Amino acid sequence: MEKRISLNGTWQFKEANDTQWYEGKVPGCVQLDLMALKKLEDPFYRMNEIECHKLEEKEWIYKKEFDFDVDMTEEIDMVKLVFEGIDTLADIYLNGEFIGRAENMFIPHIFDVTDIINYGKNTLEVHFDSPIKTIKAIENASPVNLAWSGESARPYVRKAQYSYGWDWGPRIAQVGLWRGVYLSIIKDAEILNPFFYTEKIEGDTAYVNVSAEVDSYMDQDLEAEILVSYNGCVCAKKRVSVQNDKIKAVLEIKEPKLWYPNGIGEQPLYDITITLLMDDEIIDEKTFRSGIRTVKLLRNRDSEGESFIFEINGIKVFAKGADWIPADNLLPRLTRQDYYEYIKLAKDANMNMLRIWGGGIYEDPAFYDACDEMGIMVWQDFMYACAQYPDQFEWFQELAIEESEAVLLALRNHPSIVLWCGNNENNWGFYSWWHNGDPKYLGNFIYKEILPKLCAQYDPSRPYWVSSPYGGQDPNSEAEGDRHQWNVWSGWMDYSAYLGDRGRFLSEFGFQAMPDWKTVLSYTAPEDRTILSPVMLAHNKMAEGMERLIRFMVGRLGFPKDLKSFVYLSQFNQAEAIKTGVEHWRSRKFMTAGTLYWQLNDCWPVASWSCLDYYKRKKALYHYSKKFYADVLPYIVQEGDGVSIYGISDLLYNADAEVRIVVYSLGGKKISEKQLKTSLIANDVMKIAHYSTQDLNIGYAPKAMPVDIPGCTLPIEKNGELLNSVIYVQITVNGVTYENYKVFDRFRNLELVQPNISCNVDGNTITLTADVPAFGVFVETEEDVDLSDNCLNMIPGEKYTIKCSGTPGKIEIFDITRMIAKI
Repeated sequence: MEKRISLNGTWQFKEANDTQWYEGKVPGCVQLDLMALKKLEDPFYRMNEIECHKLEEKEWIYKKEFDFDVDMTEEIDMVKLVFEGIDTLADIYLNGEFIGRAENMFIPHIFDVTDIINYGKNTLEVHFDSPIKTIKAIENASPVNLAWSGESARPYVRKAQYSYGWDWGPRIAQVGLWRGVYLSIIKDAEILNPFFYTEKIEGDTAYVNVSAEVDSYMDQDLEAEILVSYNGCVCAKKRVSVQNDKIKAVLEIKEPKLWYPNGIGEQPLYDITITLLMDDEIIDEKTFRSGIRTVKLLRNRDSEGESFIFEINGIKVFAKGADWIPADNLLPRLTRQDYYEYIKLAKDANMNMLRIWGGGIYEDPAFYDACDEMGIMVWQDFMYACAQYPDQFEWFQELAIEESEAVLLALRNHPSIVLWCGNNENNWGFYSWWHNGDPKYLGNFIYKEILPKLCAQYDPSRPYWVSSPYGGQDPNSEAEGDRHQWNVWSGWMDYSAYLGDRGRFLSEFGFQAMPDWKTVLSYTAPEDRTILSPVMLAHNKMAEGMERLIRFMVGRLGFPKDLKSFVYLSQFNQAEAIKTGVEHWRSRKFMTAGTLYWQLNDCWPVASWSCLDYYKRKKALYHYSKKFYADVLPYIVQEGDGVSIYGISDLLYNADAEVRIVVYSLGGKKISEKQLKTSLIANDVMKIAHYSTQDLNIGYAPKAMPVDIPGCTLPIEKNGELLNSVIYVQITVNGVTYENYKVFDRFRNLELVQPNISCNVDGNTITLTADVPAFGVFVETEEDVDLSDNCLNMIPGEKYTIKCSGTPGKIEIFDITRMIAKI
């Protein structure tokens, strides 16, 4: 039996060569403790980040004096000191005696202190290395040269790689006890590493495997009782003997309630209790939750190469979601509530998958618990990103093995995790950036030898994938595997290039935008509020990031009138870009089987690729996501002499639908309207109708427009009547209406009419109506309230209702015609 004594709370800390102790907090870090003492300014404000750079050379000591009031003459077999997270390189001392060294922030560090701990007073000290000096020394002594981005020494330390700066985050090398500390007191025996997974589902029966290890200090024979229950009702029960300190059993669960991703089904979670018994005496007991489900990665040859489709419980699932980065640069201040809010936001945006990116952390248990409960599938990278790693050295292999074992044992019970992935972009880097081909080492030994063996050993319940991206001779192939599409944005290509991409699973693609206007105000002083001010540039971490925002804004929309217009126009442009890609790839279902855009969240207030800024404020892309990730998506494509209307359905049944197509001139005149009934095909795409421009009452008027062709720009005759039109499609299924629209050139080339937008506020409800087609309509509230919708594209005369989380206060309305300068 185990008993725990927390050592969290108030500690003392000091700089190693100083004599003055200060009060700190655990879990915590040096940066947060210094901020609490007013010795460090908020690094997220203006360019205060630079003060964190000055801390990197320093070494720190944390100290905890505590009473241990358990009499060691009692029947206690072991006392363990457990650090759930040490960041990162540190020596640990108890009562002046060195007990071990920490070299990995990602895993717990456990020390046997049975013979060291005192009854009564004890002193625990953790001596932290500088987060840069030690790894620089290792790098300087290394016989190999490693490729990297950001900080050249980061591949030598098992620390969150984004700590040393990334193209969306600051350089804040956190130091401290970032997760909890406790004493574990063991008497008689302890159950370790319990595991529950589904071997197979046949007919109305699920065959589940339950196992655990036993750390025993007893000579007697032990048994284990395994109980699987749901909502308090016992579903299966078995009693087995403990053999070689292991518990193993297969149980049959009749009529199981299966775990499904969001939008496909429900997420029932079973309670699994393992009770360790000597005769009928309880020696130890562990209870945890998991789900019953099977996962397959379908990789079959087809006309375009090889498929990459997730199948859950025999159902093909189109993955809809985003990539996840750590939600703060100062991790200890994230709460369980924060994680649940983020995952609820993902669920409400109709997402069903998040990819945990390999340059961050293995997330807090609350993250995976929330994904389990809300049906968000997790693609879990191991923490290697955008670098070569020194795995030709035995010491680094040992770190990798220890880390992967700890991670697998800790996370494998979560049904939400559907894939283990070896790294982020390193195999792509071998092929395309560093020209190593397929090396034995430089990280590849971990990804291709260590990780697949350990995943098979510790977790047969889900597939392993070498890297992201990976597949084919070119790891970033369009023909197989997953793909990162960065020709758009990073390669300076317009987002129309998405339409020619035939990737099988898009696990990264992105387009930047500014954060919420209130967030911009939070990190700037008045003198900073120009587009290219030093502070504004410092809060866009991509090289030439602000220049790209300007380039793509001018290319699609025109010039902004002022900074606030720049903020909103960048968000509209980002939303339109990602919408273009997602709609194209969803229309290829299942030739393309997933879109995870970069990125869901931010780690500080910044211009980035996120749909939620650091304060969880929703950008336009978030509101668009709710629509382009909905179960039903109308899709309008210009084909031949007119347009085709497609219905994309993720519903698992054929569904009757009512379709309305309405065409307006940009000046607000209704040109035509058509209504029809159809039936959408379950989990598929169908062509609903094709209309020529004549069918839609769109005439022809020649209009010369400049068009880029290879090598130059030439005027080409286009249909001015079509350019002056917008087509709206509404599909209604089961009383829910899904809406989309299409214009026929870039907004900067259209003769938009400034709409008159009426706004009615009734309590916490805002109702908008426009007299002409209105695009990129933003509602800005005086109070910092959450809005149910924003960045609207409005059909003339229709009412659009927005719910506010509180009283909105004064309201301002913007649309793109009010934000684009006429210069």
